[in-house]
Amino acid sequence: MRFQATLPVLLAVAACSTPPATAEQRAQAERRLLSPFLVDRVVGCSELRVELTGNFHGNVGRPAHDPQRHSLTREQGDGFVETVWTNLSGAPEHAFVLAVGAMQEIPDGAGAPPRTRFRVVNQLRIRVYEDRRPLSLAATASGLVLVQDGKAAPRDAQGFAIADGELRSQ
Repeated sequence: MRFQATLPVLLAVAACSTPPATAEQRAQAERRLLSPFLVDRVVGCSELRVELTGNFHGNVGRPAHDPQRHSLTREQGDGFVETVWTNLSGAPEHAFVLAVGAMQEIPDGAGAPPRTRFRVVNQLRIRVYEDRRPLSLAATASGLVLVQDGKAAPRDAQGFAIADGELRSQ
């Protein structure tokens, strides 16, 4: 009798769950989230926060770390690991440089594919989600922000953010 009473509940729960995404659906979602970064662009900023799920690990560069000029910390959180680079002097010549774009093994003579490059003067935070969650790739630049698209002149911006596959502010 107890089994009969719980069977409808189990069937209802099973009916509400969604099937896992197909490989093609996942690839489409990854292309959508990565596409706003595939632009020849340079963003200079005081601070940058990048959040991503592990599948984008190869698309997000990591800056060089000079222990004389930078501090580096890692924090394990609930379902994520966050790495924080801090420029101890705050001097622009010690800024962190990283790119977000398509994975590339070895550049050929044609040059690198379009990508968004960031030059971060004060602090860079990269949070990689390790738990099961929807695919994510986002970047938010703050503080003093300059944006240069292609060969155009750099321009001041109130901020710069790419989230959920869209350029949100500029």
